[in-house]
Amino acid sequence: MKNLLTIILTLFFQIIIAQTNSATVIYKINLNKDSIHNVSDRFVKEMMEQSDSVYATLKFNSKESNYFLDFDISKMYGTPNLTRIFGGSDNLIYYNQENKEFLSETLVLDYPVIISKKPIEWKILNNETKLINGYLCKKAIGKRAKVNDTELIKNSEFIAWFCPEIPFNFGPERFHGLPGLVLECNSNIVKFELEKITWHKEELEINKPNSGEIISEEEFKNRAGRF
Repeated sequence: MKNLLTIILTLFFQIIIAQTNSATVIYKINLNKDSIHNVSDRFVKEMMEQSDSVYATLKFNSKESNYFLDFDISKMYGTPNLTRIFGGSDNLIYYNQENKEFLSETLVLDYPVIISKKPIEWKILNNETKLINGYLCKKAIGKRAKVNDTELIKNSEFIAWFCPEIPFNFGPERFHGLPGLVLECNSNIVKFELEKITWHKEELEINKPNSGEIISEEEFKNRAGRF
């Protein structure tokens, strides 16, 4: 019975996807509770405990995607929200699944720059699957090299659950490059969970960042470290 349901859902999704190549995906982002326990700095720990959930939007067409966070009213009052910071902050993130171009538009002291990033290298575990909102997903594990010496983000490991039946290489924040849409993922800091997917009849227009100088991640860290 379970296998029959899976087959029916797969055929249903294939029919929908065949009619359109564009969708809007909403993710809910939370801090991982384990990361709070692993932080020794009292000030950072208090900030993490006070950080609320945030929502993010991924829009894509047959070739490109945009990812951004919803407006945060707490910014008006200067309240720091680490969930927002590690979920993408105010950056506009762009990914092209054909040429693997991965760009993040941000500000350095109100000066716009575009950071050219390297995609994650993934290892797919074909024997591990689970259903997420009715979508059958496979598990993948990725790692990135040490970014800096802060205890929150060094030696990060990523876990992603992607749906091969939705054949687009997109996902939230930096979770791109897998053979299927990423529906759930987490690092050692934050967790992204699917809220809903809305398919569109018309192909969505995706904006490629163009408001600043394109620099590497290494150059961005060097510039940011000067201030």
